[in-house]
Amino acid sequence: MAENEEQEGELQIEHALLDFLKRHDLGEKVDRESFLREHPELSEQLRSILDAADWIEKMAGPTVADSLDESAANATAYDPNQVTTDLKAIVPGNHAAAVEDHDEGVSRGELGSLESTHAHLPCRFGEYMLEKVLGRGGMGVVYLANQMQLNRRVAIKMIRSGALASQAEVSRFYSEARSVAKLDHPNIVTVYHCGENAGHHFFSMDYIPGTDLAKRLADGPMDPKEAVRYVRDVARAIDYAHSHGVVHRDLKPANVLIDIDDKVVLTDFGLAKQMGGEQGLTATGAALGTPSYMSPEQATGKSEDQGVATDVYSIGAILFALLTGRPPFKADTVMQTLLHVMQRPAPSVRQLRNDVHGDLETIVSKCLEKSPSMRYPSAKDLADDLDRFYHGHPIEAKPPSLPRQLSFWLSGIPLIAALTGVRHSEPNSSQRWAQRILIASLAMILAGILYGGALRRWYQDSVLPSRITIASGAPGGMYFDIAGKLSDRMTAGKTQPSVISTGGSFENLRLLRERHAEVALVQESTIRADQVAVVAPLFFEAVHILVPKSSEIERIEQLAGKSIVIGAKDSGTRQAALRLFKHFQIQESDFDIIDGDWTQADVRTPDRVLVAVVKSGQAGMMSLLAEGNHRLLSIDTAPSLLNSEPMFRLFEIESGAYQGLVQQPIKTLATTALLVVPKDASSRLVEECLNAVYAEPELTEGLIPKELAAVWQGLPYHEAVRRYFERN
Repeated sequence: MAENEEQEGELQIEHALLDFLKRHDLGEKVDRESFLREHPELSEQLRSILDAADWIEKMAGPTVADSLDESAANATAYDPNQVTTDLKAIVPGNHAAAVEDHDEGVSRGELGSLESTHAHLPCRFGEYMLEKVLGRGGMGVVYLANQMQLNRRVAIKMIRSGALASQAEVSRFYSEARSVAKLDHPNIVTVYHCGENAGHHFFSMDYIPGTDLAKRLADGPMDPKEAVRYVRDVARAIDYAHSHGVVHRDLKPANVLIDIDDKVVLTDFGLAKQMGGEQGLTATGAALGTPSYMSPEQATGKSEDQGVATDVYSIGAILFALLTGRPPFKADTVMQTLLHVMQRPAPSVRQLRNDVHGDLETIVSKCLEKSPSMRYPSAKDLADDLDRFYHGHPIEAKPPSLPRQLSFWLSGIPLIAALTGVRHSEPNSSQRWAQRILIASLAMILAGILYGGALRRWYQDSVLPSRITIASGAPGGMYFDIAGKLSDRMTAGKTQPSVISTGGSFENLRLLRERHAEVALVQESTIRADQVAVVAPLFFEAVHILVPKSSEIERIEQLAGKSIVIGAKDSGTRQAALRLFKHFQIQESDFDIIDGDWTQADVRTPDRVLVAVVKSGQAGMMSLLAEGNHRLLSIDTAPSLLNSEPMFRLFEIESGAYQGLVQQPIKTLATTALLVVPKDASSRLVEECLNAVYAEPELTEGLIPKELAAVWQGLPYHEAVRRYFERN
């Protein structure tokens, strides 16, 4: 019972995370705290997973291969006779004496990081001569160095942030050194010395000339026996570490070095955990590791479950990658990869590479089990099975039972995978045939109810909603006025349509999506074709840019830095204005934006720039110009915007407009006011709206004529609109 409850809880977490990802992928700005409040019983676990993904994104540095390539390109040969630089002489502030004597009052924070000093290599670092950079990671940097007293080549690892490192970074750094120092194994890198010099924490270790499995993997999949030999030796070394109480927790190809004698050497114990006590220095619930190679218990942040089985899983993931050329799980983002690690069965090795022996696939599958208890009980057991396979002996691991294999096979059928949310990689031919049979069977069932379904859809498309609400705009505005006229003319329904005032186009679209309104007026700049369908273009709304009459502003670029009123946050005016300014490399942060609308007397002071996107000739605009505090700014380069912003059209406010208040032609742009409905709105509702818009007499002066609307290109019309124009 307890196990079922735990599985149910994990399923709830996965569904919640999937919902979070889907909303994020759709472009919705999901507030994390609001999301966590939606799932109070899961909030602690969800916060741990989301924080873990943030940590991994932040800490992910360049790959080892990239760093080595960069180092090779920039490194110079070390000449023992050449003049070198002492590290103490290159720290910021040139506090050489202070470095040697901390009592002089120089804080470590003044020393900065070694990388930030731009030291020319080689340079002196205590008893070492740093020669070149071997690699960089999210937290550390590794140098090739010569230990001068012993004339020994070593690798020096330092904290990348140097003297600016936090106490947590320093503690984790020395924890790594202590973890490795207690291990004496030919396949584990040896640590010689650790300490601090010139404010930089470091430890020295074996320099392993050669390559690593990540570089070998870049050349493609390996020969199976060669891959087995490497991974077997990794498992032997990890078993030794486990016997000394150390769990690696970050096993991946880049951390498996191959020396010049073709022997594996494990390195990078930066996330190591001391068994029997949490000495990996990770926060409770944090998921640390490399996503494609971490275990499910790491992905979910269950630090108490991260033990021997965690490293067994990662070893299996390495073997999978060496055999197939790719890790078991790798998605477009860290969060998606973590979700796949948690919820998807590992893909079949033989499905990606059919020449792999079935026993080897069994070994990999056992390592990659979601439940730690179903994996090899120890790294030694894994190494022994790999050794048996290497020498051609039967392995002890058993393939999954027949019911389990059947479950995995069924989950590979795309339709079942889509329904259950659990799927493998690409389906094989038999699964594709099963998919066809399943679809054919479903089609036969659906055919039996097709007539009834079609009749129901016809009925729903031919009736009006029980209520009709029109989302308009601010009271007294053009949108509000037209919405009222539409309501008066739509008399075919049982009840008279109601009009609600709103803050603008964005609020209207939200009301449509949430089914609080059935019809809305919006600016073209705000709509998305996947959300709404257009009923009719109503009129052009010209961009009016009003600048203080006393100012010397003559070009739109001069608006940067000004105090400006560009409409409410949910208004189409703000959306259109920001898209216009973006063309002139003016960002929203470049303005002192005053929230509000140009119609509000308390915000349209004489010293502010006002932006209004309204129908030319609008009465409120005439009153504003008559006040004499502002003048219209002409956009002389307006034609150049048409290619990059197709929603705009050229527009000219003629000389003499607004009863002579405009004394010379004003070049500007215009967008279009649209009448829209939800995409699934009934055809009957659309026809009622069209009849109201194009009834005689005209709805309003300056309405875009029906003849022009009928041939309008690029608008996502409702299918009923096309039929209406063809009939009329």
